Amino acid sequence: MADFKFPNEGILWRSYEDTIALLKDKTRPVLAFVMDFDGIRWPFLREVFRAMPANEKLRDFLHCSCVAMLLKIDSMPRDMAEMGAGSDFHIAILSPTGLNPMTIFNYITAEPEALVEEIAKALEAMAPFWA
Repeated sequence: MADFKFPNEGILWRSYEDTIALLKDKTRPVLAFVMDFDGIRWPFLREVFRAMPANEKLRDFLHCSCVAMLLKIDSMPRDMAEMGAGSDFHIAILSPTGLNPMTIFNYITAEPEALVEEIAKALEAMAPFWA
């Protein structure tokens, strides 16, 4: 993975536990990203993950009004697995109450930058409801 200078170039990805702790202080949407190294999924997920820090709008939302949560498929918290993380979705915006998926993104794309822009626009539309 590339080295990024946080916060200007990178995204601060939080664990499930850290995300839960943050949500106790302030409710805000959660962008969940499931790292799945399966041979079919990983090439697509890898390219989307690489494209995310380059999108300034996405970085801004994830530094201020939303939380970025990184989950690993091989150590998935049971609660998240029951919500469909790693099976029903790999990239999703979750509700801050209950971590229910509000928007699920299809990560299988030849245009990861376009998908990242779509994610940023969705966060832009949802963030004011929790501001």
